[in-house]
Amino acid sequence: MGRALIVAGGLLALAFAVLALVVFVTRDEDRVAVDNVLALELTRAIGVSEGGEVDLRRLAGFRWDRVLVVAPGTSREAVSAALGSKYRGELPFGSAGQVFVFADGAELARFADYRGRATFTGFERPLDVLPRGRAVLRVRNGVVSPQE
Repeated sequence: MGRALIVAGGLLALAFAVLALVVFVTRDEDRVAVDNVLALELTRAIGVSEGGEVDLRRLAGFRWDRVLVVAPGTSREAVSAALGSKYRGELPFGSAGQVFVFADGAELARFADYRGRATFTGFERPLDVLPRGRAVLRVRNGVVSPQE
């Protein structure tokens, strides 16, 4: 009886080891989740600033030196090229608005998606890069554009 339990325990340990190996070998690259708080604050700031400006420098209080304003449907490869490193952002299901990718050097600092109804114009397509010093958005009649 004791030998049977030892053999069963050994087989169970071997099965867990094989499972761990399969998970490790077939794992997908790590993804970075959208900053939901920043996305909601960005959406709210654009929504309430009709006829005004949204200063991304005040809104995003973490370390970053430029923001990529990415149009919906832009490929990961295009974002990676503009970022300078592999873009691993993962948007929530059903997100269809502009994406703001905040970069610190060539690294992704954070990113947020716009979840409102405003339209974006005046940005280069498929993405525009705004240095921190010019990261101010103008909002007029439901249209968001970069500040001149």
